[in-house]
Amino acid sequence: MISQPQPLGIFPFPAGQLLLPELVDSAHALADVARAELMAGRIPEAWPVEWAAFEHALADDRDAAIAAARRDTSPIGAYNRFVLEGDADALASVLASDDPTLAALATLAAYVQGQADDLPPLEGLRGELRANVLLAHAAAAMERHDNALATRALDQAIEAAESVSPVLAAIVLSQRVSLPATEAEQEACWRRAIALAGDSPLPGLLADLRFGLAVLLHQQADTDRSKLVEAVQLYQLALQAGITREDRPELWAQIQSNLGLAFVSMPMSDAGAKLRHAVAIQAFREALHVYTRETHPDAWASTMLNMANAMQYLPSSHPKENLMDAVTAYEELLSVRTRAHDPLGYARILANQGTALAHLGIFAPATEKLTEAHKLLHWYNEADAADQLLHQLEAINVQLAAVEAN
Repeated sequence: MISQPQPLGIFPFPAGQLLLPELVDSAHALADVARAELMAGRIPEAWPVEWAAFEHALADDRDAAIAAARRDTSPIGAYNRFVLEGDADALASVLASDDPTLAALATLAAYVQGQADDLPPLEGLRGELRANVLLAHAAAAMERHDNALATRALDQAIEAAESVSPVLAAIVLSQRVSLPATEAEQEACWRRAIALAGDSPLPGLLADLRFGLAVLLHQQADTDRSKLVEAVQLYQLALQAGITREDRPELWAQIQSNLGLAFVSMPMSDAGAKLRHAVAIQAFREALHVYTRETHPDAWASTMLNMANAMQYLPSSHPKENLMDAVTAYEELLSVRTRAHDPLGYARILANQGTALAHLGIFAPATEKLTEAHKLLHWYNEADAADQLLHQLEAINVQLAAVEAN
């Protein structure tokens, strides 16, 4: 009854749970092209009329999708009505059908939607249908904290999906990475997923995969600087993968913030340092369009601090303006990371602000802020940081003495 392959699990709900109904003979040529497009995560230019429910669901037209599903009186039509409407009678009729594969998929849909507790059976399922049921088994194992069983189920799902839909296999691999594994194993999973996804335009897929690998490489950059360069490239490619600040604001801001951090982590000695620093500040500014003090207080504070630090050390023909911007940003942060609630965080921001003021030659307030920061760091046993500030204060005193002597 169910023709394969089916784009089950590739697209977001509800389309990602719908089945493509059987066709009349004259529609098969058109269906072959449309099916191949769907399995690759692309939306076909032309559709068989029998697949109208799927077409409307992909276009977010739920009412039209329901109307089309109601016109289909086959068991697959009943299955699609349950997915779209939660129709209990439709589910009962499918579960009572003579097709065990369709009954297993109906059990899967009910389980995913929280209307059934029993996992669907795997017997007789193959390809992408088996992969989707294995995903449910893996999710249930993770809820029980049985990571070994979850890993086996996901590995089997990847194997079942790969020859039918590399895109589906890539999606499963992105979930496989969330399970405990070595960094080498995680890196191999991300790279394999990116290769399997190819140039699929599936919304957000390539951005998510590239970002995941970039974060992992970024974390390893302390011991391998070449990985920092690749992480930067991946962050940039993720931003070019069809996402915008409007449709994926959280991911957009995360990538921009991480990109800024990666740029300022690079050596300052070469000719590209000035450009990298400028790009980093712009990336932080982009992230701050999403991270506001009201909506994302922690992310806002972290990004503001990184931006202020980058401004302070930006090689520029206008250093005074950059330093003043940094001082202003630090002042805004001090109103959030207060001494009472975060004394060490407050001390570090105060120290950075004092340093910026000293670079500007505004020595009296610089000395005041650095002195307070030194006391706090010393009090909280941050001896090395406190000693560094003491050296800064001594240097300022030497400069002041020289000015007075002149």
